[in-house]
Amino acid sequence: LGGVNSRVAMSRSGDRTSTFDPTHSDTLLHGLNLLWRKQLFCDVTLTAQGHQFHCHKAVLASCSQYFRSLFSSHPLNNEGISNKDQGSGGTPSSSPDEKLVASPRSINNLVLQGCSSIGLRLVLEYLYTANVTLSLDTVEEVLSVSKILNIPQVTKLCVQFLNDQISVQNYKQICKIAALHGLDETKKLANKYLVEDVLLLNFEEMCAMLDSLPPPVESELALFQMSVLWLEHDRETRMQYAPDLMKRLRFALIPAPELVERVQSVDFMRSDPVCQKLLLDAMNYHLMPFRQHCRQSVASRIRSNKRMLLLVGGLPPGPDRLPSNLVQYYDDEKKTWKILTIMPYNSAHHCVVEVENFLFLLGGEDQWNPNGKHSTNFVSRYDPRFNSWIQLPPMQERRASFYACRLDKHLYVIGGRNETGYLSSVECYNLDTNEWNYVSSLPQPLAAHAGAVHNGKIYISGGVHNGEYVSWLYCYDPVMDVWARKQDMNTKRAIHVLAGMNDRLYAIGGNHLKGFSHLDVMLVECYDPKGDHWNILQTPILEGRSGPGCAVLEDSIFLVGGYSWSMGAYKSSTICYSPEKATWTELEGDVAEPLAGPACATVILPACVPFNK
Repeated sequence: LGGVNSRVAMSRSGDRTSTFDPTHSDTLLHGLNLLWRKQLFCDVTLTAQGHQFHCHKAVLASCSQYFRSLFSSHPLNNEGISNKDQGSGGTPSSSPDEKLVASPRSINNLVLQGCSSIGLRLVLEYLYTANVTLSLDTVEEVLSVSKILNIPQVTKLCVQFLNDQISVQNYKQICKIAALHGLDETKKLANKYLVEDVLLLNFEEMCAMLDSLPPPVESELALFQMSVLWLEHDRETRMQYAPDLMKRLRFALIPAPELVERVQSVDFMRSDPVCQKLLLDAMNYHLMPFRQHCRQSVASRIRSNKRMLLLVGGLPPGPDRLPSNLVQYYDDEKKTWKILTIMPYNSAHHCVVEVENFLFLLGGEDQWNPNGKHSTNFVSRYDPRFNSWIQLPPMQERRASFYACRLDKHLYVIGGRNETGYLSSVECYNLDTNEWNYVSSLPQPLAAHAGAVHNGKIYISGGVHNGEYVSWLYCYDPVMDVWARKQDMNTKRAIHVLAGMNDRLYAIGGNHLKGFSHLDVMLVECYDPKGDHWNILQTPILEGRSGPGCAVLEDSIFLVGGYSWSMGAYKSSTICYSPEKATWTELEGDVAEPLAGPACATVILPACVPFNK
């Protein structure tokens, strides 16, 4: 090929000539980028965090195994595709994080759950230009999107960027990013800086580092290994501090197999009596998973003081919809909802209760049916320490659209509905003995009511009684096991929330019937348990909300999702009410998809969320 010019290569085989133009790929990419910039011939719309991106299926499918599978697996008229097995075909299994991509309204209009709009924009820029603009502020979002959409080339560029950026000034930040995304090579490179720093600390400084929040590394095992390195760096003078350092570690946060393989194998953990007992206590904790919520101590508490808002399950719009199986959390730094984990089953109109930073998921329905045909009696418990679920004894009755709460060492589930109709029964779960028993029933069968706990008593407001919306308020005394009727609300309402704050109960949202029409209840009512009277507040709710998730966090009441009858729409936004300021505000960032009938709670999450798979 000595005569071939610099632009064209030729090869001859008989009468055929193959000519290769090395500039063609650049020209093609430039042309596709031009079409994209001018929005010409785009045939698919991607939506992330409310931002739309018009693209070309051929470009997406050529670079992403996820899109290649999605576009080839589902016909154009397939609607309601959703995460896991929630649709007629489910999402393609090629994505390593398939649960995070969800619910295309059609194959031409895809809503990408768990994807940040910034990350998606930068990834699309790479697909159309071969360049990606990265910084320490954006690399996490780009990494997340590249993993969700299964674009390994972008992931590789992000890893290369992080490895090149590691320095004394930023190694802690990069170490955290690497831990969150399972980048072992990057984590090792960043940890070298950390270990070098740690080995130079004196005993007091080492204690302060182990006590610091947030911790300098992502796991308790890493803290233990760092402590061992510090002790062995000057074994002769430092080993005397081993018991004091080990007391600062939370061994119950280390999985049982790692306790055996990596902790017990260290000599002083077997020989020193103090260290030996710490190890034994942690092993005993893991041997009794059904009682862990009753055996909490400093050794099993997540190293954080920051409570996070969770959203669990819920029913999306659509004719053949299945409830969600996602657990989402609100990242108030990034101002966005993110996927935390997957529930063991799809569920809506269920309840969640937080107990010692475990999340109990109770009842609900795994398919929508107006007659309660698919109500369940399932009970599961989620442990954010290990991102794990266990099944607990089921309730004695299936129930959805009910109320559940914790009082002392018991959980209570009250009323609801199933295929037999409205329920008045009340069940009590003993957290110590892991058993369910009946207690005094509601005076009347109720469903779609709301509840709250105040001063050791349970209050139940409103709901539907045999098809009729009511304004009733009942109070349950668990010591006497009796129900008492209290002052009715000013307004009949159901599918609302009742939130307790500062010795007051707030009835918010819901709807009532006028003839055959559902009307949003806009009035917010405040109940004084001591005086047994209701006041209508001057600040109504921002918009109609029936069946939102509700939780109290710090000084505000949060409502997530729900259905607005006046708008005829499922909601994906979060609004919050401050009783002190008497104001409503809307949070930045929507949940992954509009939902009604979810449940909310607050828990403390470890530093390593989102969890690596």
